[in-house]
Amino acid sequence: MGKMKNLREKYGGKDKLSEAARSISKIFDEDSEGVSFYDLVLSRFQNFDETNRVYGNSTFSNDVNFIIACLASSLTTDELSRKFSSRIDSYLYMHRRIEEYQAVIKQNSYIGWTRTLDNSVRQLKEELHDSLSKISIDQKSSQPNLLIQDKDQVLKMNIVEHLMSITKIDEQKLHLFFVLCKLALQASQILQDQLEWKQIISNIKDSKIFIQDFISRYMSYEFTFRDFPLDLQGFMKLIDKVPVKKQPSDSLILILIRLSRELSFAQEEFLDKYSTYFEKGVQQKFYSFSHILQFFKIISRRDRLFDIYFAIYTSNVDLDNAWTMFISICTHCELNDVNQKHLTSRIRTHTMNASIESFLYYTQSARHCRKETTAENRPRFLQIYEKIFETFIEYQLNNERHSRLFTRVRLKEFLSIGLEMSATNDLHQPSCSLIVYHLLFRMDARLNRVQKIIDLFRNLNDFDQDLCERNDPASIIKDEWLEELLLLVADDFLFNVNSNIYHSFCEHHHNNRWAIYIWKRIIHLSILRSKQDNANDVLYKLNEWMKVVKHDAYDKSDTLTILLVINLFEMLIVKYAKSVLSLPNIEVILNFVENIRQEQTYEIDAKQVDEFIANGQKSIEKILLLRESCSTYRDLHNSTIAYFFLSKTDIQQIFADNNLQQYEFPLSSRKTELFISFIPKDINITLTESKEEYFKRFLEQVNEWLQWFDRFLTISLYIIEWLKNLN
Repeated sequence: MGKMKNLREKYGGKDKLSEAARSISKIFDEDSEGVSFYDLVLSRFQNFDETNRVYGNSTFSNDVNFIIACLASSLTTDELSRKFSSRIDSYLYMHRRIEEYQAVIKQNSYIGWTRTLDNSVRQLKEELHDSLSKISIDQKSSQPNLLIQDKDQVLKMNIVEHLMSITKIDEQKLHLFFVLCKLALQASQILQDQLEWKQIISNIKDSKIFIQDFISRYMSYEFTFRDFPLDLQGFMKLIDKVPVKKQPSDSLILILIRLSRELSFAQEEFLDKYSTYFEKGVQQKFYSFSHILQFFKIISRRDRLFDIYFAIYTSNVDLDNAWTMFISICTHCELNDVNQKHLTSRIRTHTMNASIESFLYYTQSARHCRKETTAENRPRFLQIYEKIFETFIEYQLNNERHSRLFTRVRLKEFLSIGLEMSATNDLHQPSCSLIVYHLLFRMDARLNRVQKIIDLFRNLNDFDQDLCERNDPASIIKDEWLEELLLLVADDFLFNVNSNIYHSFCEHHHNNRWAIYIWKRIIHLSILRSKQDNANDVLYKLNEWMKVVKHDAYDKSDTLTILLVINLFEMLIVKYAKSVLSLPNIEVILNFVENIRQEQTYEIDAKQVDEFIANGQKSIEKILLLRESCSTYRDLHNSTIAYFFLSKTDIQQIFADNNLQQYEFPLSSRKTELFISFIPKDINITLTESKEEYFKRFLEQVNEWLQWFDRFLTISLYIIEWLKNLN
């Protein structure tokens, strides 16, 4: 221990060194270590403090310089330095006391003098850190350790200050950094002040080592940090502060995932935290396209993570890059329920507002992807594209500003794409259905209903006829599409559809099954909308209109007229006629109905037609058998509807099968003839002319009978009333 003796002689001339200071220097002559040594150090410094407080100390500055020299010497002496690892607490305590003494001296001394002191204290700290950096950390031990558990003493050591003084780490300082980390974390546990790795790493201002080296060194101290493991927040801060060693071909994301696994972090938790770093990296174009694609491949089955990261990516790149990534994933990665869901959701949102030209360009790459992707991926890819296409079409065509940019040529092109890039090639898809609506039914709002129907037929002639043949219009065309085409029955026919216009109708439909269906629905819905309490008026007007437009003679090729008649029969005649004979003169319509039933070319309810005609025949029979009401005979006198059924009635057979006496006028007494001179003749039941002429004469005869009975009753009632008054 000669060095300490030499130092006492150097600093200890007459009255230049206090006894308390000398006492401190002698602790290094002791063999004790650990807590025993710390207790000795504590008692000597407390004695030094007490002596200074009670007696004052004119040699205080020299004492402090002497103590600094003793500490520095002990750190560089081989014999004493070997005991350092068991005296760490003591040296940290003594260093802290020196800093306190330094502060006292600086308050009472000249700046020039204190500069020398500052240099000495700084050098002492460097030597202390050098000694700490030489501590060997055994992989199977938990060294270094604090031995003192007293909170006040640990607080006095201020270990965190030593740790925070290291703002730059390199290969030389890395070991010291970890030694101080261990001591600071242990002190924090004793003090219960919750020092965290995040705080420690945040203090790093400059790093000359790579994160892989940092983690490798940390992992080599397995037992040292067993109670204070690097946590996920600390690791995330490390990513901020320490660079990653990588070649251009290396994926930063995969490197960090590998390091997180080495640190035993749950990958889900790590990637949750890493999302903000990923977003920043995408914004700064820090990742290569291929590395991001590789990352998406790794998380392709992780629902929440794929959603988060793909949303970040698509929100921070332009649409071209987002689409390219989508196509690359579909081409090079496995498609499954998870990534299919999120690819669909994100890409459809981003592409819905694309320009027509851009979307067509994207579709070209989608066509290529359809060919290049695996057979397993292809159905899922087409399902994704269908949804993207559907969203684009619905957004664009339902927006007036966008829809007006779609010419008929463009609409046809998109319809072709919708069918081609579909797993089902189905026109029923909502997107294809909407395009069909715009191709056929979107017309100039200034046109009236009739003009729109003509334009609709023209549009149908310009439509893909093969699609019309392959697809049932009833499953494609919606009734609401026809709303602007519904006619006022019968006014629109009478006032807006003349023979030339109706000829145009008939000329343009070309028996296209869609045109036929649309016309049928227009008529059906128009009749439904009309007032049903004037059915006879509607029927009569349309019967006359058919004559005006010269479509009053049945022709099996007159499709539009036939469909009109079928709807009139089924929706008005059958439903709303009170009786067959109450109908107006609609012989043209009924002739059509009869011919339609006979030819069976068009769909009509044959049973209803047969029942209608049978009811008409029964009504004629009842008339001939004098079984109808008086009002019926009077009304039929001016009606011709009965003549339609007369041609189907065997009048002679009816008379032959019934009692002919009922046609003889009842015999009247002579007294009756006194006040009613004219007596009607018997009804003639012999047919000597046509059925029509006979029936007319028959009705005249019946009405003569009715007039006679009316007169008879009138006179009889007068006489009866007179007799009642007489009594």
